[in-house]
Amino acid sequence: MKILRWFPVLILIFSSSAFAQQRYFFSGDGKIVFKRGSKPLDNVSPRLIALLGYLQDALGKGMAKIQILSAYRSPEYNEKLRQKGKLAAKASLHQEGMAVDFTMEGVPAEEIWKFVKNLNCCGVGFYHGNAVHIDTGPPRFWDETSSKVFTDFSLHNKQIYITTQYDIYQPGEKISFDIVRITEYPFGIKMDKKCLVIASKKEAQHFIFDKKFKKREGKPQQLKMKVCQKPSPEMPDAVISNTFIIASPK
Repeated sequence: MKILRWFPVLILIFSSSAFAQQRYFFSGDGKIVFKRGSKPLDNVSPRLIALLGYLQDALGKGMAKIQILSAYRSPEYNEKLRQKGKLAAKASLHQEGMAVDFTMEGVPAEEIWKFVKNLNCCGVGFYHGNAVHIDTGPPRFWDETSSKVFTDFSLHNKQIYITTQYDIYQPGEKISFDIVRITEYPFGIKMDKKCLVIASKKEAQHFIFDKKFKKREGKPQQLKMKVCQKPSPEMPDAVISNTFIIASPK
């Protein structure tokens, strides 16, 4: 990734193979323009950056400046926000680097919200202010009347989720993934007919699924892992991933 800097704008030009090969369903032209600010993009997932680039190209003609208001949050910082009554979910995807709150110059937040809703790709929230929340979790949308932040909707791993590294894989390529939106440890998932117990966030990252999929190249599919040890009966019986595809052989 090459970074070019001018005041007061930061332009990121992505030249990595992940972007060049269009590894995500929603990717821009590889160039994103940010307003200079105090919020770094450290620990933000490449899929989310690709989505921001797509939105900037689709809604802002490629050059409408994006200002990041909130990106990655440590679990400790996220909990402090919750204790202050701020809009921070217990299993917030900000803690995974999979969510940002942002504005786009010249594009109303409500317009972004409606556009992302129609993509049916991810999470998008709007509280009738200047900013919008997007994340690369399951497709869903909300505003201040339907937000569940102050409920127990994510407790007991009820919203647990698998996120793969890419959306598009080549035939024979290993599928890498993390388990996110975890609120309770330990728990177990079935891997190679064994119950793998996961006791920390670190242990829930960087899995490799190297079994061959049935011949469904080019068709949407998901990973599904059975839960074999629950910290609470409210936890679902299986963990399901985002949709991805195995590209058709050339």
